[in-house]
Amino acid sequence: MSALAWGVGCAVAVVGVALAIARWRSVETDAARAEGASRPAALRDAELVYMEKLFRISTPVGLVAKLDRAYRMPSGLLVLVEFKTRSSNQPFLSDVIQLSAQRLAVMGQTGRLVASYGYVMVKAPTRRALPIAHRVRLMTDDQVVALVRRREDILADRILPRRPQSRKTCLSCAFRGQCDGLIP
Repeated sequence: MSALAWGVGCAVAVVGVALAIARWRSVETDAARAEGASRPAALRDAELVYMEKLFRISTPVGLVAKLDRAYRMPSGLLVLVEFKTRSSNQPFLSDVIQLSAQRLAVMGQTGRLVASYGYVMVKAPTRRALPIAHRVRLMTDDQVVALVRRREDILADRILPRRPQSRKTCLSCAFRGQCDGLIP
């Protein structure tokens, strides 16, 4: 191989590497831009610290929670965010329960302070628009523990469940067949 051919080959390789790095940085920048645009306005100055992370605790109750995102505010406080795709642009009680359980698990595993509020980001299933942020007040640790223990008692047949406030909830419940005729 001639020195000229070798030199051209090296130049092509260097240009190829440079283009690959530029593309990688562009994709990384696009992803960061999209993430920044998808967060609630109140979290613009916060740092994304957890994404799709699993947390586990065994006390005061056994709990495993996978959170969508957690942001660290400049004060150090963590704020949890849950993403939902649904046609109804509103947070549900189940979202609050989910975020509250996540809060208890994150605090229990890390010892870090997590806000008593969180955000449910709701995106319509058919639109390309950004999700809409809904700030929600989370349940206390004692309320989450009581809910977990009540669930355990229901599943162990120590107590009977109650009907939900809305009968619509029953339509999609996995335990519907067991409840029909048993609960007033």
